[in-house]
Amino acid sequence: MLASWIQSLTTEKKTKNLILGNFNGRFLPTADSNMLKLSPNTFSHPSLTTLSLYQYILQDAQAFTNCKNLKHLELHHIFVEADVLNKVISSCPSLEGLILQIFFNNPSGHLKIIDHKSLRILVMSCNQIDGIEVCEARLDMLSIEFILCDIENVVLETPSLPFGRNYWVAGQLFPHTSINISSPAQESARNGMVLAPVNHVTRPASLSVSVNLKNSQEVEVLRKILAVWTEKMIELEISFKNDNSLREEGDSTNLWDKAEPFPNVDFRVDTVWMYNFSGSDEEEFALASSLVMQKTVMKKMMIKTTTYPKKKKIEIEGAVAKLKELPKGNEELSIECFY
Repeated sequence: MLASWIQSLTTEKKTKNLILGNFNGRFLPTADSNMLKLSPNTFSHPSLTTLSLYQYILQDAQAFTNCKNLKHLELHHIFVEADVLNKVISSCPSLEGLILQIFFNNPSGHLKIIDHKSLRILVMSCNQIDGIEVCEARLDMLSIEFILCDIENVVLETPSLPFGRNYWVAGQLFPHTSINISSPAQESARNGMVLAPVNHVTRPASLSVSVNLKNSQEVEVLRKILAVWTEKMIELEISFKNDNSLREEGDSTNLWDKAEPFPNVDFRVDTVWMYNFSGSDEEEFALASSLVMQKTVMKKMMIKTTTYPKKKKIEIEGAVAKLKELPKGNEELSIECFY
């Protein structure tokens, strides 16, 4: 009956977005009533582009056979074996967004998310697994809420994403989100594509962003992303794009010459790490100043200088000295350079 209903929705109604939720009383990961049993090609109709599944047991990947049509796939509270999940993901080569909240029935196996030509957004949370391999050159957002896996068995090859810190703690990856707002492919993200997946990140811990502060659209996306975190963040990494040619035509205003604070009055973070801070850029200094004076940074602001020649380092250190002289919202805040 479920298969017939799905077929009717896709073939006759041309449904684009489909959500299947299993709310069968108390969920038991071994109960037959919680298993999703569908025939091959169930989700492969050309009209269907977005699929969300909630609280099912997946025993096989048959329903996902030849799913070139799917662009967005969300699997929430799904019980599955690693090899079955790998088949599901590999059967969807056109994915642009993938959200995984997975319970593996058996820790043996390796989760593999490799070489999707269009994948831009990946959000992951899973229990014990032997290994994880993510090799996606075009990712603009990677969020790992929680994984249990040995450090040496995790491979993350995401060259387009800012990720300067080591977030491994006690053999477990620290909850972390990395976003490249300045990616050439991020025009859709600036229109809100990234913001919905960010809402799935429920454990505020650390964030890395790459942003061009001379682009008002990117600044607005950064503002909205930070507004999602309602609790104190542990670490925030900001990698600046220092390219004056990227300033929007006819735009000569400093984006922080505004009454409202950035990102908002309530946002708090223990430590901010800044990369590619030039020392002479108005927008960069204005952002750093606002973070200092409005009590946004609670403990440390760390500014890296090793990417610049010696002459430029002196200029950066001069800017850091000016930051130290500002009236601090938090007197315990330390501002330092690191190399």
